Amino acid sequence: MVFATIFMVAFVLLGGVVLYLSRTIDHGEARFDASGKQVKDEQAPKGPATPASRLDTNNTGNDPDRAGDTDNE
Repeated sequence: MVFATIFMVAFVLLGGVVLYLSRTIDHGEARFDASGKQVKDEQAPKGPATPASRLDTNNTGNDPDRAGDTDNE
């Protein structure tokens, strides 16, 4: 019973340390150029967002019935 209590307390403390470290350490992927200097991420452009536009034609080339079809008939 004592072992189980010690194990649970250690588990909770370890979880707390992991949670603290995950919130305080800046984690991510650093990128470097050819000279060894760190490449900074570019900031997103400021301004209004542009909504997506609908495609009027389906010319993806995925339709097997229209393979090689040219509308020159």
